[in-house]
Amino acid sequence: MVNRRDEFHREELRERMYGEATSGDGRRSLLGALFAVSLFLLILCLSARQVTEPANATLMLESGIAVLTDIDRLAEDEAPLLRAAAEQSEDQVFLLPGYPLAVAIDRDELELSDAELIDRVLKRSAAIVYVEGIDAFDTTGEQSLNRLSSEGLLEFAVAQVSETTYDRATLGAFVFAITTSALGVLFVVSSNGWGRLRGLGFATAAGALPGIVLFAFFSWVVGQLGGDDVFVSDLREITRAGIRVPFRNFGVVFVAGLTMAAAGMVLSLVEGRVMPARDYPEPDSDPAMYEDEAALAPHE
Repeated sequence: MVNRRDEFHREELRERMYGEATSGDGRRSLLGALFAVSLFLLILCLSARQVTEPANATLMLESGIAVLTDIDRLAEDEAPLLRAAAEQSEDQVFLLPGYPLAVAIDRDELELSDAELIDRVLKRSAAIVYVEGIDAFDTTGEQSLNRLSSEGLLEFAVAQVSETTYDRATLGAFVFAITTSALGVLFVVSSNGWGRLRGLGFATAAGALPGIVLFAFFSWVVGQLGGDDVFVSDLREITRAGIRVPFRNFGVVFVAGLTMAAAGMVLSLVEGRVMPARDYPEPDSDPAMYEDEAALAPHE
């Protein structure tokens, strides 16, 4: 005959164990999802900071400004006229006629070759645009950039390489580095055994995968803009060079996450085969489980 008290204890034990397991799984799932989102934002900020770091930004802006202003043709046409005008003037500082940025050229620099002069102008132009952004091209306050055109979209993308973007990305990277670390620690603490490494690896891969898809899509969209137009083609390649940075970073983190997950699975399997299985008593075979209940039960 089945003891009702034993049956009650078995049911209570089953409910308690199942409830704790499902509660723990739900908590880990939430922490894993928050960790993945925070990691995505961290990689995004770090990538933006990497692209807009002064040394990298200067090179990208110089290339972009050279395309936007067509400075090679402008210098070829205007530099001889500017040198001739300087001979008739006592001024020490001049501006390149037709150039959209107010870049000062010293009298001594007019003796340089066109290539050297262009290099000086582009370096100073990049420094101005890096600090002021795309507004540096608007000397009247009335310039309107058509961002719906392919040229406008690419110009806008290049113009985001600025000091303001760098500062925002630095702050974002700092904040999300803290949140990602904290969530990662909580996730590990809430897990057990090699499940920690496996779960953290899958969460890492999940945080990086959307970035790979997103920037692959952006690269494809940019590649469709402008057709065979040489002007747009140069801007397109500059923009795609910037996009490749986050795409590469997300890819590296994704592979690292999958490697962690695979390592966790392999190590768990190895441990299960190498370590001897422990013998745990059956719940029904441990009389201590029912001592408290038996003491409280009414005696007939």
